[in-house]
Amino acid sequence: MCSIKEQASATLGKHRTRVTGRMLTIVVLFLCSSLLLPSLALGNEVDDGHVYKDEILKVGFIETAFEGVSVKDKEAAFKVLANTIGQTYGYNIDVEFTYFADAAEFDELSKKVQPDVVIFESWTWLDLTDTEWLAPVFVSSDRGNVANRYLLVTNEKSNVESLHDVQGGSINIYFGTNSELGLNWLKHLACSQTGKQIEQIFANIGQSGDPMETILPVFFGKTDVAVIPEPKFELMSELNPQLNRLKKVAVSEPLVSGVTCLKKEGWPSETFHQHVFEALRDLHLSPAGKQILTLFKMDQEELFKPEYLDSVRRLKNSFSCGS
Repeated sequence: MCSIKEQASATLGKHRTRVTGRMLTIVVLFLCSSLLLPSLALGNEVDDGHVYKDEILKVGFIETAFEGVSVKDKEAAFKVLANTIGQTYGYNIDVEFTYFADAAEFDELSKKVQPDVVIFESWTWLDLTDTEWLAPVFVSSDRGNVANRYLLVTNEKSNVESLHDVQGGSINIYFGTNSELGLNWLKHLACSQTGKQIEQIFANIGQSGDPMETILPVFFGKTDVAVIPEPKFELMSELNPQLNRLKKVAVSEPLVSGVTCLKKEGWPSETFHQHVFEALRDLHLSPAGKQILTLFKMDQEELFKPEYLDSVRRLKNSFSCGS
């Protein structure tokens, strides 16, 4: 029988192979779709007499969106999406990308450029001062849930019952796609339990985009605690059931990680606007769309409801030690 360390090593190897495979698939899909869709001037016809209309799709990203996915892969994925829209509805679409660091930078940016599609962290979306021109349209689902809880876990033999018990200790924080709120929740937890910033509590703060690398040192007692999204913990525990022995010190409310917005007005045509909306909504229904969702670690895009952000708003409003 393999030890948990050997199982983890095998799991990590398989995980990295799958990630590499997904990147290659995205590239292949992009090349294939590019070959299938001719680059045409407005009004030109292909052999079947169909007219392909030139359009520009402007996409904005907060820099931390889809953490762990490279800029190159993000852009390749949206080019695949654009080519898919083109093939389905008869467009030749060029995609332009804009990146911003935070709400303040986006507020300034939007005075000059208003992207058609914008990907926000929910935390940042709530910080914006001018959202009248944007409509929040989608949130992503992960393993069937639009909102995920975060866990603070420790070794089963540990005496840790709260952050009071880890002064001067060590922590690993999972930081990957659709998990950006874990750090914000930890900051709130530190503030509410100790009145301190996390940097004042922990002597060693580690971050990892690999869930197994995040919690395995805690299992072996080499790191005091870890923060990880519940779906990632459940997945790792399914692969290595012994990890269920880790003790849950604290659990967050379910939190929605990100929001996808569409510009309300100023589209080249309302028809193009509708086609982009439908393509994002139906990503999970096509092979190319499923590969994009897999790259971004989503199941599908779900229609936004205002109440989805209530728990994030409560968390944000409860900060008293600074954000």
